[in-house]
Amino acid sequence: MQTDILAVNPGSTSTKVGVFRCQEGGELTELFMETINHNPNHLLEYESLEAQQPYRREVIESVLNDKGYDMGNLRAVVGRGGQLQGLKSGGYQVNPSFCRDMMSPKNVQHASNLGAPLAYSLAEPLGIPSFVYDSTRGCELSDVAKVSGLEGLVRYGNCHVLNSRAQAIRYARSVGKEYQDMHIIVCHMGGGITVSAHEGGRIIDDSSYDEGPMSPERTGGIQLTTWTELCCSGKYTEAQLQKIICGKGGLYSYLGVTDCRQVEKMIEEGNQKAAVVYEAMAYQVAKSIAAMTIPLKGKVDAIILTGGAAHSNMLTGMIQEYAGHLGKIVLMPGENELEALAEGAWRILEGKEKANTYQG
Repeated sequence: MQTDILAVNPGSTSTKVGVFRCQEGGELTELFMETINHNPNHLLEYESLEAQQPYRREVIESVLNDKGYDMGNLRAVVGRGGQLQGLKSGGYQVNPSFCRDMMSPKNVQHASNLGAPLAYSLAEPLGIPSFVYDSTRGCELSDVAKVSGLEGLVRYGNCHVLNSRAQAIRYARSVGKEYQDMHIIVCHMGGGITVSAHEGGRIIDDSSYDEGPMSPERTGGIQLTTWTELCCSGKYTEAQLQKIICGKGGLYSYLGVTDCRQVEKMIEEGNQKAAVVYEAMAYQVAKSIAAMTIPLKGKVDAIILTGGAAHSNMLTGMIQEYAGHLGKIVLMPGENELEALAEGAWRILEGKEKANTYQG
C-alpha cells in the first residue's frame, strides 16, 4: 500500500514542507521539498505567533497546488514539535487540546509551536491523522537528572531531539541493531550545540544550549557568579540578556561571525584568537560528551557528531582528539528534519511505534 506523508517544519521566517512516499515495507522516497521564505516585516504584522497560522497554512496549500499534488493522496500530516513541556520522545497524535496547549503564552514563543496546529488544520478536513514527532522538550530525564541543585527549580531536558534521535536510529539500523538496545551519545552541532545520552530508546539526560558547550551563536553554560554579576550590572535588560544567551553568544561574541567556515579561514590566515576560541568550543563539546557517559554508566556503543557544523573536519578532528578515548566516534554531518518527521509518522502508521496520548 502506498503511503504519502506531508511534513511541515515552521521556522522563525520560513516554513519547510515536503511530501514523502513509502511503499509497504520500503524506505521513504522524497517526492518534493520546498522552503517557503516569509517576509519578516509581513510576519510582524500579526499580533501573535498563533495569528500566523491561517497565513502559513494558505501558503503551504498554495505550494502543494503549484506542484500539482493532490492532497487526497495523503495518509497523514506531521509537524515539528514545539516548546510544550512534559512531552515524551516519539510521536503524539494531535487534537484540539494539544493545539491549544501548544499555543499557550506560558510556553516559550517559538515558531516550532505552530507545527501541531498547522498539521491538524491541514489533516482534519481530509479525515486523516496528524502528528508531531520528537518535540524539542521530548526528553525523559530520570528523577535524579531532574534535580537542579536549588529547591523549587526543576531541571528539564531541552535539546535537538528530532535530529539526534533520527541519527541514532539510522546508526543503529546501519549496524544491524535496534536503537532501543543501544547506548548512544549524540552531539548535534548547529547554531546551538546540545549533547544527549540515549538509552532504551529514550533521551535520559542532556547538555542543553544554556548549560552545555558554547556554540556558534550561544553562550552555553557560564559560571553562575560571573553571570550574576553581569545580570546585576544594570547594563542590560532581561530581553538583551536572553539575546546574549541565544543569538549573540559563543563564536559570535568573540569573533563577530557564526559560520565555522569563516572561523577556519581566520585561523588559516593566522588569527590566533580565532584558533583558541574554536578549540575552546571543541574542548567544551568534548567535556559535555564526557559528562553524558555518566548517565550511561560508561556503556557507550557510539558517539555521533551530527548537524551542520559536523561538516567541519577541523572541529570534529579536535573533538576526536579530546574525546576519542570515550568511545567510537561516528560522523553523520548535516540533518534532514523533514525526512525525520516523515519517518517518525510512517513508523506510527505501520504500527512499529505507538503514538503517545496527550493528557494535558
